[in-house]
Amino acid sequence: MSTSELDALRRQLAKTGVVYLCLGLLCALLGAVYETFSHGVYSNFMVYAFLIPLAGGTFPFCAMAIYGPHLAPGRLSTNLYHSGIATLTVGSFFQGALEIYGTSNRLVRIYWVVGGALVLLGMLAHLAGRLRRGRPSH
Repeated sequence: MSTSELDALRRQLAKTGVVYLCLGLLCALLGAVYETFSHGVYSNFMVYAFLIPLAGGTFPFCAMAIYGPHLAPGRLSTNLYHSGIATLTVGSFFQGALEIYGTSNRLVRIYWVVGGALVLLGMLAHLAGRLRRGRPSH
């Protein structure tokens, strides 16, 4: 890859990291507002929902922008990974809202299973793409 391609890739990865940072801050704000009107009842799922986009998005993408833009994931793996992070974040908010309301629902587990599976599939697709690119062509 040329230097200009690496610079463009670095900018794109950094932009993705900043978007995740903004989403994490928005999640923290939404959680704070929701709990302000929840009459003193809170849920750790609601309080810490901002950590999912922060740890799952901001840190990895900023680290790739700084240390290894050549490790940037492809479109399929990126879409799967983003979908997984979004599913986990929504699931955390939903679980928190149910806990604040004072109820539970066994179907909430689907968010965790599907979100985790999408993140894992995104990582596996990235790894498969890296391995495929590393093979010598015949």
